[in-house]
Amino acid sequence: MPYNIEFQISGLVVVIVLCIIFFSKPRWKSLQNSIFRVLLPFTAVELLMDIISVITIANRDSIPVWVNTFFSKGYIVTMLLWITGSVLYIFSNFIYKDISKGNLRLIKISGFFVAVPAVVFCVIACTTPLYYANYGREIYSYGLSSSCTYFFSVYCVIISVIGWLRNFRHISFKRKVPMFAFTIMEGCVALIQMRLPNLLVIGFGTSICILIMYMTMENPDMDLIAKLNEANRRANNLLLNILPASIAAELKENPGTFTEKYDNVTVAFMDIVDFTKMSSIIGAEKLVNMLNSLFSEFDILLDDYKIEKIKTIGDAYMIASGLPERYETNCEEMLKFLIRTEQIVAVFNESHNTNLQLRIGVNSGPVVAGIIGKKKFIYDLWGSTVNFAARMESSGIPDRIQVSQAVYDLMRDKYKFECRQPLEIKSFGVCPCFLLDTAKK
Repeated sequence: MPYNIEFQISGLVVVIVLCIIFFSKPRWKSLQNSIFRVLLPFTAVELLMDIISVITIANRDSIPVWVNTFFSKGYIVTMLLWITGSVLYIFSNFIYKDISKGNLRLIKISGFFVAVPAVVFCVIACTTPLYYANYGREIYSYGLSSSCTYFFSVYCVIISVIGWLRNFRHISFKRKVPMFAFTIMEGCVALIQMRLPNLLVIGFGTSICILIMYMTMENPDMDLIAKLNEANRRANNLLLNILPASIAAELKENPGTFTEKYDNVTVAFMDIVDFTKMSSIIGAEKLVNMLNSLFSEFDILLDDYKIEKIKTIGDAYMIASGLPERYETNCEEMLKFLIRTEQIVAVFNESHNTNLQLRIGVNSGPVVAGIIGKKKFIYDLWGSTVNFAARMESSGIPDRIQVSQAVYDLMRDKYKFECRQPLEIKSFGVCPCFLLDTAKK
């Protein structure tokens, strides 16, 4: 090729492709995107002016002087305007939510100190002589007009770095990338071309900068992907609030009904005493808000134990240990948790000036756990172990933890228990029951 324009043509092709993609898709409204909409096609104009100016300078002896001057100086002016637009785009990223009026005023002042030098350099470029050297692939221009681009590039890189460092902690990582790209790319190519004037890489540097801006922030697909990722994150968090992590992972891999048998699980029910009566006295809405506050404290406490919350049924709170991950000490883990809940209720009553009482029932044994159905599914437990735990709660004593014979047999060497008179338990007949003494042996 007789002209040194490979870099510029490559950059122009990239920018044209970006223009086609960008303007063919829906775009979102933001200050940054509004600036980028102008900056992107203007980059194509700047590169086109660069290509034409190289050709006219190489053929300056055979074309009118004014044509060569128009395109060569026109390219310098478009480059100065492109740099100005890029810096304003960078400054727009310094405007964050809840920005103070002082910082916003400072950004506007900084924009003034970019726009005014840009106008001054454009006037200098248009009014001072531009000189040309060599022919063919070795051509380049020089003089004060040409140097304006280098000086302004370095000046804008410095002022951008200052703004970048001052607002660093307020800028997201993806918005730091194009600023870094501009400061490195535009600063480097300006310095390189100052040292090697016939290399002609400044225009190519602008296309790389605009490509990085597009790929990191202004690509409509990237915005859509970010929204989808955020929606997926919220959905995953919601799923993990409904199901144990291992069950959620299995359900995502193999959607559908599944159940699993466990031989050794401890199940507990906690219930607010006289909840219905209290509702008629203090009002349902106030009582539900109170219940939500208490159960939320239980939920937070669960993070410290290997226990799964199964569900709430009205004022009843159902939990289980030993699933979905099996472990032998699940009964002891459950009793530790329940002792802490009684302490939480005592503190709650004192801080809220209430007199809530818990009735708690515990049982250990085999269960079937899993998910059934297609809609509004939950992770649930089935079996006589679950039913008997519920009976332990309903036949229990306020502010005490009542346990079954199975729990007593497992924990009698570690905890003290008070033996109650055998009770008639619905569907189970007469059964021994025990009350936990919260002090260990």
